[in-house]
Amino acid sequence: MRPLIQKIDSATQRQINLNSTVQKSAEYSIGKKDGSLALIPVYQAKKVRSLEVVLLIEEWASMVFWKEMAGEIRDWLEQIGAFRDVKLYRIGWDEDRQNLAIRTYSNDTCSIHPKDLIHPRGERLILFYSDCTSPDWYQGRYNQALQDWGKHQIVTLLSPFPEAMWERTALSRGWFVSLVNQTPRKPSQNWRFTSIPLLLQIEKEEENQHILRETIQKTYFPLPTISLTPSSLKAWALVVSGDSNATCAGVLLEKSPQNREIPATISPEMSGKQALELFASTASPLAWELLKKLAAAPVNLPIIRLIQSKLLSASNPLNIAEVILSGFLKVYLGGEPVKWDKGGKFNFHTPPNSLDFEFDDEDRELLLTELGNSRALEVIFVLSEYIAQKLNLSTTTFFGLILTNPQVLLGKEAANLVRAFAKVSAKVFQKLGEAKYQEISQKLQSMVDSPPPPPVEEKWLRKYKTVTIAKVKELTGGEEILFQLLKHRLKDFSVEDGELYQRLRLTPEQLKILASEEITAETMPVQFREVLDNTEEEIITEKFNLTLFKSETVFVDETGQITAKEPVRAFYFEENPPSLKMLYIPSGEFWMGTEAEEIAQLVKKYGNDWFKGESPRHLVKIAPFYLSQTPITQAQWLYIAQREDLKVERDLKPEPSRFEGSTNPVENVSWLDAIEFCQRLSKMTKKQYRLPSEAEWEYACRAGTTTPFHFGATLTSNLANYDATERFAREPAGEYREETTPVGQFPPNGFGLYDMHGNVWEWCQDDFQENYQGAPNDGSAWQEKSKKQQNEANKALRGGSWYLNPNYCRSAFRDYYFRRDNNYNYGFRVVCGAGRTL
Repeated sequence: MRPLIQKIDSATQRQINLNSTVQKSAEYSIGKKDGSLALIPVYQAKKVRSLEVVLLIEEWASMVFWKEMAGEIRDWLEQIGAFRDVKLYRIGWDEDRQNLAIRTYSNDTCSIHPKDLIHPRGERLILFYSDCTSPDWYQGRYNQALQDWGKHQIVTLLSPFPEAMWERTALSRGWFVSLVNQTPRKPSQNWRFTSIPLLLQIEKEEENQHILRETIQKTYFPLPTISLTPSSLKAWALVVSGDSNATCAGVLLEKSPQNREIPATISPEMSGKQALELFASTASPLAWELLKKLAAAPVNLPIIRLIQSKLLSASNPLNIAEVILSGFLKVYLGGEPVKWDKGGKFNFHTPPNSLDFEFDDEDRELLLTELGNSRALEVIFVLSEYIAQKLNLSTTTFFGLILTNPQVLLGKEAANLVRAFAKVSAKVFQKLGEAKYQEISQKLQSMVDSPPPPPVEEKWLRKYKTVTIAKVKELTGGEEILFQLLKHRLKDFSVEDGELYQRLRLTPEQLKILASEEITAETMPVQFREVLDNTEEEIITEKFNLTLFKSETVFVDETGQITAKEPVRAFYFEENPPSLKMLYIPSGEFWMGTEAEEIAQLVKKYGNDWFKGESPRHLVKIAPFYLSQTPITQAQWLYIAQREDLKVERDLKPEPSRFEGSTNPVENVSWLDAIEFCQRLSKMTKKQYRLPSEAEWEYACRAGTTTPFHFGATLTSNLANYDATERFAREPAGEYREETTPVGQFPPNGFGLYDMHGNVWEWCQDDFQENYQGAPNDGSAWQEKSKKQQNEANKALRGGSWYLNPNYCRSAFRDYYFRRDNNYNYGFRVVCGAGRTL
């Protein structure tokens, strides 16, 4: 994508030309008799990235398989640094197929008109992400919008499929061509096709190439088309940049398309064996191998990814696309075959992991024969490990139970998966032939044929899920209600995955369990009960749908050597602005500050009494909250700063930072700027955002550690961005980068948070105090009593920065600055108040 990293003169932003200013001022001042100097500023257009990106993902049922990749594509586009801005929208047609609807990805209420995507200066790239299998593509409903956009700027189709599979989609209604372009950022409708497809020449019955080309241009328009492969992306980027020697793939689509039927994936005249032979000869070798291995497994997306990672590590998402589009897998939701209609149960918003896939019996038998016995057993062993882990059993115990006491497993959460595993495994063992395998097959089949255990009738709590405090407050008009269910009391409730089948109906004894220490059991549950009665399930399901984040953190000794690695598991929800991931920070207690002995050593080492502000060390109790995984980035800042409709008290500069980079932390912002950002974000999302308190920040940074850094005894430049030419312990000197770095490129801490040490100082909510004498012990921000005192107070900073030595980056180090002032060291991250769990 390097050819796209270009800059142009901004039409709206100016900056001083230093050389011209000096020359102009000197020329003006030379002739002055009084000898005085005059400053005559000369301005020039500011250089900005040449393009911004709008990524459209088609809102169609089949895109559930690929929509998760849309967020990854957006993140990648932001991180390569080629574009001014990256926005993600959903695109589709309304119920009567009359109006094209374009909505922000996470908000149904915010929509835009298709013409609003046209940039007045053509400085926008539209990437249309679609598998082109919807009726809207076959019937050409998108063609007019694609033409309108392509007249003014570059429009490109981004396919989740490899190029060899495009013929199996609605793109087959057009003509595949190679496209060229000699002018950087030229609108894609003006790109030229290099040669005319032979069948199109025959269809038009015109021998004169010039006349034929003109005829085609009147009837068709070009649409550049790419897949997510390095070669495809590189060729396309070169053409976008105006490289006359480069060509990229494209398709000629009809300007006035005719309504056509959707073809069957597999010809009805073709037998199962013939269809498999055709797939084996046309698909990639890895896709063919994946399809065979899936025949030995109950199929869903997690299992497909499992088999990929364990048995086909060289495969990629494009191979999954080939398998799903092959036509051999029928899709089921809740045990019923799905229908590809917008209003049905299966649609764009269906969780992809809730879908199951089934082979026809004949196809499965043929594929198992192709796979072979030994490789089929290999698949079964991998699946046994996977299911055993889900049930917290060893593989030996799991397989023993499935053969001797299957009812124990059928009463567990993964019962459907166990039954599906037994059904497929029975077929595999039956094919092995030997008597011992036949006996295993019969036992597995008897388990499949046995009736499922009766459902448990329960009229109490049916869901263990986060509840949003803010929603309760909004509906009751009262103070925030705090409630939580302690783990040792979970036995008093029926807790299971699923939907909330009815309203919450609790006995007086159970109501008391829901009350927190701060609120009496007699008043709070009544109010909470009223809210549930008024809204039914809404309060339970509306807000945070959490996603699991997995990574690894490291620990180092005094020499900077890694001594241990530990897995990190954290839950988060994603928010607009782009890639704002809010991690759930669990409740807990910790010792805030630094021990007196360690402070004495620091004072002696650095000759500074400032460290005494980290005392007295005191125990603090922290309630759960959500914290942004990284400092706020420049892209996230720009997203909010340019929303003047959200303004609360003050204007925000869209690009305040000294160091450029959409994924670099925003800096050069004051405490008041950070507060305005939080207020705007709250206004936009209807959630309560704020800065963290000092206690919350230190608790989140430490993530359960008591060492100077959450990484351990010291810090290295491989773990954080700071002035590593200075040492903290016995680690070797490292790199001093002299600028901020993109967030999230170093290992996270135990909570999954990035960049807690270095990069930028982070503003906290607190008014800065000289030490912890009288500090609150509940995790709240320590602020002056009167508004006037708060307005005059300096504000707390935490975490150190790229500019400072490691001592300033310790978990416990504290600093401050004036609330109105900014600095290229200062940024921030945000907190969203967490709901409690029922």
